[in-house]
Amino acid sequence: MPARVWQALVGLIALLLVAVVGLDQWQARRGEASLFALSWPARPSLAPPSGERRPAVETLVPSRAPAGPRVAVVVDQMGGRREVFEALRDLRRPVTLAMLPALPQAAPIAREASRSGMEVLLDLPMEPYRYPQLDPGPGALLMSMPHDEIRRVVVRHLEALPGVVGVTNYMGSRLTEDRARMRAILEVLAARRLFLIDAYASNLSVAYDEAKEIGLRAARRQIIVDVGRGERGERAGWDEVAGWAERRGHVIVMAGGHPLTARVLREYVPRWEARGIRLVPVSELVR
Repeated sequence: MPARVWQALVGLIALLLVAVVGLDQWQARRGEASLFALSWPARPSLAPPSGERRPAVETLVPSRAPAGPRVAVVVDQMGGRREVFEALRDLRRPVTLAMLPALPQAAPIAREASRSGMEVLLDLPMEPYRYPQLDPGPGALLMSMPHDEIRRVVVRHLEALPGVVGVTNYMGSRLTEDRARMRAILEVLAARRLFLIDAYASNLSVAYDEAKEIGLRAARRQIIVDVGRGERGERAGWDEVAGWAERRGHVIVMAGGHPLTARVLREYVPRWEARGIRLVPVSELVR
């Protein structure tokens, strides 16, 4: 056989050997078995040096809120009795406070509550049926007011209370049924990016529907705890909360700013938590 042919064959065999060895090394680096039972250097480790720990993936991805039933408690008519605020703050839970703007301690309590991490709402007084026999108090929004005056009153109340994140209604069974007046109120909230909690003083209230109509974040309360019926009556209201939350996933509860409310909450919150029910700020349940 001519020398040139031998040289060509040797060169071809060498190329094949290089290709086969390269393939064998590549398979070994992938963690597969060697074709020829040869031992190749292991693939470089991606683990951090000894003594260091790789950060958990969870530290790089925002954690989601734990699943389970949720309860938001809004304590309204706040701003009169400081000891009630202090008792609620000492629960160290995210209870939401709704401040009546005319009460003497409303502004200082709102400021301190915000600093403590509690959410603060404006408890906006509105005309009820049977007014003036039922009186929502100073600074109330009345059916006799022009729309511009309604807007001015809402702005004045909001500017007097620091840290407000939303608004609810105090009384208002009549005014919350009026679409035009509710729209005037809600336009102020929208301009300030606040949300609405409809206290649902009337089953004909249009407050929630009007809020959604203009794209405002809003929610309705589901349970109201009546402190006027005494401790037994109030406990009957709180007894409904856990079952409602477990059936529907969440519930917004409203209760008055009285010493009994703080005392009963101190008892009920641990019971809810033992059942896997979380107390949350009301903003978490607003859509």
